[in-house]
Amino acid sequence: MEQTADIQQYWDVIKRRKFQIIIPAVLVFCLSVVIAFVLPPVFRSSATILIEAQEIPQDIVRTTVTGYVEERLQMITQIVMSRSRLLGIIGRFGLYEDLKDRYTTEEIVENMREDIRMEPIQAEVINPQSGRPGSATIAFTLSYEGKNPAKVAQVANVLTSLYLEENLKNREEKARTTFEFFETQLAQLRSEILETEARIAEFKNKYISVLPELMQVNLQTMERLQREIGVKGELIKTLVNRKIYLEGQLATLEPVMYTVSLEGKRVMTPKQELEILRSEYLGLRATLADEHPDVIGMKKKLDALEGEVATREDLRKRYGKLHDKETQLALISKKFSEKHPDVIRLDKEVARLKAEVEALSQKQSVLRAEDEKPENPSYINLQTQIASTQMEIESAQKDLNVLKEGYQDYQKRVEVTPQVEQQYRALERDYGNAQAKYQETMSRLMAAREAKGLEESRMGEKFTLVDPPITPEKPDRPNRLAILLIGLVLAAGAGVGFGSMAEYMDHSVRRADELAKVAGHPVLAVIPYLETAQDRAKRLWRRLAFIGATVGLIVGGLGVLHYLYRPLDILWIQIMRELYIGF
Repeated sequence: MEQTADIQQYWDVIKRRKFQIIIPAVLVFCLSVVIAFVLPPVFRSSATILIEAQEIPQDIVRTTVTGYVEERLQMITQIVMSRSRLLGIIGRFGLYEDLKDRYTTEEIVENMREDIRMEPIQAEVINPQSGRPGSATIAFTLSYEGKNPAKVAQVANVLTSLYLEENLKNREEKARTTFEFFETQLAQLRSEILETEARIAEFKNKYISVLPELMQVNLQTMERLQREIGVKGELIKTLVNRKIYLEGQLATLEPVMYTVSLEGKRVMTPKQELEILRSEYLGLRATLADEHPDVIGMKKKLDALEGEVATREDLRKRYGKLHDKETQLALISKKFSEKHPDVIRLDKEVARLKAEVEALSQKQSVLRAEDEKPENPSYINLQTQIASTQMEIESAQKDLNVLKEGYQDYQKRVEVTPQVEQQYRALERDYGNAQAKYQETMSRLMAAREAKGLEESRMGEKFTLVDPPITPEKPDRPNRLAILLIGLVLAAGAGVGFGSMAEYMDHSVRRADELAKVAGHPVLAVIPYLETAQDRAKRLWRRLAFIGATVGLIVGGLGVLHYLYRPLDILWIQIMRELYIGF
């Protein structure tokens, strides 16, 4: 019984608020109908472009165009949707003519960007490198929306062509740029290698005898020179000892052989005669005075003989030197030519000694140079051996000096080699690095050349148009049926809402329980409403007024549409066509 009472209350509310419910619902529904049929149709033409991988496996030829497909698509999209490109398309096809008077150029371009859509198509694939499943972009759709289906298809075709052209252009440009970059790098590395080679050649010419690779040879040469120096020193010692021995033997011999007179007496030498005179002079002075004629005569004879002996000794010494020099000259002339410095020097000394001997010989009338020539063969033989030994000593000493100079030279080479090696290794390291980088860049250049040929022959990754844009046969939006259904729901909601709000704001007491609740006392009796003849006439007139107002509103609305928007017959044909196409 309580549930029946609630339903009756709701029914009473509906009957009491029927106009607050019906009028908003009708207005909202009419508005949705107007919106559904007034909104202009929007056509959409789209193309599907497949992203094909390169035909040759990447293990054989690797492309230089790297990065994700999504990045390249976004880059191409930015190029295609640039202001200049879109303005060219707008001017070419006469798009957005109705917006030119109300919007700026930037707003029109932005409107066209909103009408263009690029949507990637993902697919689950297996990564060939990692073997893991993942998603990859295998294709994308490109669409354009507009009011004119023919222009929409034309613009979509133009946009598709731009995407395909920009992809090819972008890939070829990247491949060409990469190839030119490596060519420039290779030329620079080639110049660096030539410059390093020139520095190494100059360094080798400067330190040709102290290069690190000659270190072992220099050490072996030092050891050989050291051994030769030791041998040569021992030879010099032996020669010096021999010379000393020969000089000792020479001192025991008389250079001149004495002769015997006809009386059988040995002829004395001036020295022997001088010694005898000195003994006789001392004897006379012991017995006679100094003024005695015999002492004075003996003194004069002794002075003359002393001068003659001194001259003879001097002549003998000079002659001895002359003999030695002549012997040395004879020996050295057998080894060297007349232009050798030692030969020239000895020749001058011999000439000078000859002149001195000749001058002394002329002073001495008694003794001639020929008289002091050694006549003893043993004496002459020893003199010759001594001179020969002296020459051997001098020659060995020269050889020893040469060996010592060579040893010092190689010693300096060995000492300088570590410092030179540091600089030399630095040059070789730079050269090796330049060579390695050159080979690496050469390999990359060859790969870039193959990649460039791959792109020029259209065998790399490419976009293939699998579904070209066509002229749409029906609009993509608005969905008029959906708008009507939504309008119907909104109309019901608006009617219920307005009715509920009117009932909620009305504080009138209409039932006995409400009256008892307000008065605080129970209601004893309820007297129903008694309808009079005036009430029935009033209700009839109210219904007639509602019907008339509704008819007038419909007629007025149709008149407004006929005169202010579009003739009713044309509008009816348009509505039927839209219903036919849209449904």
